[in-house]
Amino acid sequence: MLRRNRQRTRRAAPLVALATATSLALTAAAPAPAAAPDSVRASVGSGDHRIGHAQPIDSVNPFGQQNVISNSVSLTAYDMLLNYRTADGRPDLDNSLARSYRTSKDGRTWTFRLRPGVTWSDGKPLTSADVQWTYQAVMANQTNVLRGYVTNVKKITAPDPLTVVFRLSEPDARLESASVPILPRHVFARHPVASLDKMRIPLPAVTTAPFRITSYQKNGTTVLDTNPRFRGDRPEVKRVLFVHYQSSQAALRDIKLGSLDMIADGDSSWVNKLKKDEDITVWTAPSPGYSEIAFNSCPPGGAGSCTRPAKNVRTAVVQNPAIRKALAWGIDRENLSRTIYAGQNPPADGLISPYYSSYYRSFAEDPEVGYGYDPARAREILRTGGWRCDTTPCVRNGVKAEFEMLVRSTSSQDQNAVRRIRAWASQIGIAITMTVVTEDALNNTIYNPGSKKGRYAPSYDAFYWAWSGDIGTPDLNLEVLRTGNSWSDSYYSNPAYDRASLSAVRSMDMPRRVAAMHEAQRIALTDLPYVPTVFAVRIMLTRNDTWHAHQPSPATGAGSPFGANWLQLTSLRAGPAPGTVTAAAAPAAAMSTPAWLAVALVAAGAGYLFGRRRGSAPAEVRDWTDE
Repeated sequence: MLRRNRQRTRRAAPLVALATATSLALTAAAPAPAAAPDSVRASVGSGDHRIGHAQPIDSVNPFGQQNVISNSVSLTAYDMLLNYRTADGRPDLDNSLARSYRTSKDGRTWTFRLRPGVTWSDGKPLTSADVQWTYQAVMANQTNVLRGYVTNVKKITAPDPLTVVFRLSEPDARLESASVPILPRHVFARHPVASLDKMRIPLPAVTTAPFRITSYQKNGTTVLDTNPRFRGDRPEVKRVLFVHYQSSQAALRDIKLGSLDMIADGDSSWVNKLKKDEDITVWTAPSPGYSEIAFNSCPPGGAGSCTRPAKNVRTAVVQNPAIRKALAWGIDRENLSRTIYAGQNPPADGLISPYYSSYYRSFAEDPEVGYGYDPARAREILRTGGWRCDTTPCVRNGVKAEFEMLVRSTSSQDQNAVRRIRAWASQIGIAITMTVVTEDALNNTIYNPGSKKGRYAPSYDAFYWAWSGDIGTPDLNLEVLRTGNSWSDSYYSNPAYDRASLSAVRSMDMPRRVAAMHEAQRIALTDLPYVPTVFAVRIMLTRNDTWHAHQPSPATGAGSPFGANWLQLTSLRAGPAPGTVTAAAAPAAAMSTPAWLAVALVAAGAGYLFGRRRGSAPAEVRDWTDE
């Protein structure tokens, strides 16, 4: 889960350290001296695929993980009921646990038939009881991050070992793209449901996927090896090593020297710097998310999972509508995109990016919530809101227009973005203090314990971070602002927003679903718990001499070679591509502007659709007769 989910999203609540009982003495946060490229090529013969990343894997427990890289581990190490298809993000019935599914005309009953003969990595058979238990556990555990997927699930039955039936209180379009890893009932059912999201999962993990987690180190190396009982062909990749770095620049150093095969979370500035590097391919791919300024929006009396803001929070400033709107109009997003993000991340005009071509709507020209760069309008909003700006910062009722903005130490790019935002804010009369913190420290301010058990008193003014949504639909992008949801970090609460975003989930009619999403976005853009800055892209690097045959997702336009499903690793072949230059596989590497944006806007015509209409059969749904 950019936050978790799924891709997963980004942020991790400091519940309980989810370190596992076992770990291998491999590369720690400060990797060993880089091997020479010849050594790396020799190591490919052993089947190791090394992925560098700066964001920590906050957990390998799917119930408790929130970071994007953590979700990538889950998509590699577990099957969902419906895995994502590499080409377009639709359900992949050739490689999922479900081989077919169908829905009732009213959208309230979903019936899945499982693939026969699938076994867990410990030799026990997969049955419908495993799927039933997994989803029931998600429903019963009140604090796990997957609960948004079961909002409308009323009952789950398993009438026979290969059939699972979901009965819903309301139609729910998300069930077709629910990113819920299926876990073995015989391993997890012995643990209390209330602690499932906080427990240390036993390793090696038991899975039906081609790779299983054998070792986990949050600030070191997490290791996956092959599942000996996987239902498909054995991959050439024998081990996947997720190597954590304290900074992306350190990872860049090591992939250049040859001690990494891939970097999963690169920097936009690398695109032009590396476009002539013959050893490395740069992949610039659309991502279902956005960067944003998040304001502490916990109401004085609390709401959802927050009791009230901590006493140190400058609520008179950060919860003042004029401050938020003035800052939204005072940021030059075009400049931010061009200078800080090397033209790769387009200016954000909402919470749903062009990645979701069927759902996207530009608010850029909207006179009320378009938030183009207009410092004169920003200063007028402050004056109208009662702020006196004859001095800097502005003052209202004796309170100065100043606050603190936190930013992660692992992202120099985000730090540079905040520096620029701070300068623009100063020009309109708002003073921002930038504080660089670790990701854990930032999470500690977001999830600062409140006066009631299991609830929080957020202690930050504002922070700069990013969200990344699900591959299939943009519902998660909206869920994060719904009152009391598992992802909440701003603690925003507006009943009108809640109704609109839930209406989108419950509508099986595509036009109504999209209209509800647009309504929810407008409400959020009016209240501004988040001020979006740029839409996300995924910058990944791969070496050309270690592995080839990468499968980009989506297949149209520029895609990402990792993070959609485990097929992107099982398809890899050792060594450079025979007789070819692998850099040609990712033409976006030579681009100075994101060509994917133009592709995304017309991708609906290429079949890159995720919704479906009421009563119609979902694309790719197979009839029972093909069994």
